[in-house]
Amino acid sequence: MKQNDYYSSIHRLGRWSTLAGIALMFMVPMVTTLVYGVKLNIPVITAAAIQLCIVFIPTQLTEVISFSPILGAGGTYLSFITGNVMNMKLPAAAAGHRLMNVEPHSDEGEVVSVLAIGMSSITTTIIIFAGMFIFTPFIHYLSNPVLQPGFSSVMPALLGTMLLPHLRKNFPLAVTPLIISTAAGVIFASTYGQVQGYLLLFTMIISVLAAIAISSRAAK
Repeated sequence: MKQNDYYSSIHRLGRWSTLAGIALMFMVPMVTTLVYGVKLNIPVITAAAIQLCIVFIPTQLTEVISFSPILGAGGTYLSFITGNVMNMKLPAAAAGHRLMNVEPHSDEGEVVSVLAIGMSSITTTIIIFAGMFIFTPFIHYLSNPVLQPGFSSVMPALLGTMLLPHLRKNFPLAVTPLIISTAAGVIFASTYGQVQGYLLLFTMIISVLAAIAISSRAAK
């Protein structure tokens, strides 16, 4: 298959799959409403939806823009349909690129991303089903306060393992977003969830400008 044919088929399949996924997600509340005869309070639903959109639309847009160069075309569709992008799919793609020693934006990187994210999705689904049927009797042990600090540190641990190779490979380029994101996390600690989309976009712009300045200085 030629490269153009591959990407055309990926985008066509990805768009239809995304629309199908959105339709299926809306089917859950619609069917629940119809089966149980729930009366909808449209003003309340609209007000809640607007608040969620204000927070999540900027976040999702910036995530697509910032994650797509690593995930690739097929990996982007697959990741955002199956979910757990930041804590599962992005680390899987980055680890695959590192292990196979390929660039994310290359044709080889595209193939590695799709395979890594696909296997991550299958593994996640298997673990979820195994957890539902096997570990449900032990779930109360996992909610023990002694174990909670460990579960709260999963995200920093994942992102830390992704950050370290980039710091070692190209410290001048990687240190700028590290400093900005760390400072933003401290300054906006209480409202970070509400402004993270805007902060991510700001960090991307400043990081790109810093990378251009560093590259221009190195070329002189």
